[in-house]
Amino acid sequence: MSLRELISGRHPGVRMRHRTTIALLATALALAGCSDVRPLYGGGGTAAFGPAVSGAVATELARVAVQPQAERVGQKLRNELLFRLGGGATPSGTSDDAYTLTLRVQSVAESLLVRPEVNRSTGRLVTLTVSYDLFRTGDSEPLTSGTVQRIAAIEISDQAFAADRAELDAEDRAATEAADSIRTELAAWFAANS
Repeated sequence: MSLRELISGRHPGVRMRHRTTIALLATALALAGCSDVRPLYGGGGTAAFGPAVSGAVATELARVAVQPQAERVGQKLRNELLFRLGGGATPSGTSDDAYTLTLRVQSVAESLLVRPEVNRSTGRLVTLTVSYDLFRTGDSEPLTSGTVQRIAAIEISDQAFAADRAELDAEDRAATEAADSIRTELAAWFAANS
């Protein structure tokens, strides 16, 4: 291969490099047109309770009031949501709440494993189903809705207190996971609609 072939681009290796360079430039120009892509996570948010979200999304999440709940597992879910949405910094129901989140919580425990020698169940699944609606405060039409279901397994012992406590702990674990999922779904909605 002579110097003249290299400079003129007639050598096959040089032509391949030129094609590769042109292809990379074309790809870079095509991707430059994708400027409307915004990250859900990142952008100066906080990661105290779940993945960090962008500043605008974090601000909107902090403005969500969570409706009070009557049952214990609903109260646990509400508390988890308050900390995940606003870091617990402002109590829900303040004058700055632009949105209201309503929750419908149902917890069901099902027996699974039956030990034939004692003819009783030793395993149980606790299923927590949460349906939610996000409203602009004062409006009657929901902005977004969803349903989250989480399942926690427990082992039942012969002691009644331990069995009851295991079921409560399973409900708490399911409520924490449901709060994480609801926060993520709301963050995605705010990122897409703000």
